[in-house]
Amino acid sequence: MLQFDIAAAAGWYSAIAGLLAGFALLAILLPLDHEAVQEEDRSIADSIVVFTCAFFALLVLSFNYAGLSGRPSDGAAAGIAAHEQFLFGAVFGLASLLLLFGLRAVIKSYGANAVVFASARDSMQVVTALLGPILALSLQFSNALDLERVRLEQSAGSTASCGPGGIPSGVWINLTISVISILAVLILAVFRRRLHQNVGAPAIVAKGVLVVGVAVTVWTSFAVPLLPGSYVAGAVFEHVALLVFGVATVVVSAAAWSAR
Repeated sequence: MLQFDIAAAAGWYSAIAGLLAGFALLAILLPLDHEAVQEEDRSIADSIVVFTCAFFALLVLSFNYAGLSGRPSDGAAAGIAAHEQFLFGAVFGLASLLLLFGLRAVIKSYGANAVVFASARDSMQVVTALLGPILALSLQFSNALDLERVRLEQSAGSTASCGPGGIPSGVWINLTISVISILAVLILAVFRRRLHQNVGAPAIVAKGVLVVGVAVTVWTSFAVPLLPGSYVAGAVFEHVALLVFGVATVVVSAAAWSAR
């Protein structure tokens, strides 16, 4: 497997997350000079909720990545670093999708200009509900591969369980979870017209993503330093976490389609 410098990448991720948090903060201020009519109030309120949740999630994520970039990511600490990168990457993907949620809601709310941006709204919905989740799932799988690589390196003296093609069984499990999640996203896209329309779904999902981001921060700040490295970087936790984030990404996709 390819070598990957987690600490170096974390520094760049920290900068990008901070930059996106700045965009989210700016977007929160956009409706201040806009007088909404009655039917626009809900969309504007939802966009503010989404951008606020995205701002705090990305801001916290920026600090998390900064801390990760300053810690050793080799030797005994490699497993913990890969574990944190895996969790942060999943939250980063979900938080980034929130920006498109909010942007689409803002454009939808601007009266006469809403017609001008109609095609842009459709494109953003496809990106938020289909392409974005697929990219997020791909990022999650890639980060899981790094964790799998570290675990194999640390257990070089033992015989690893391999599946078809000589690929480790853990990789096959992660690949299965990711492929099933991607298929679920594609199925939602095919049957999107049958989904119940709920314009408030993005705001609900945004709050959920913020809660997940805070939970990940609490986990990596309190639990990870106190738990054995073998447990933190263990295969069971990796597969369960990948499954949970896969389900969360599918939920984001469903919310994007239901808010059409």
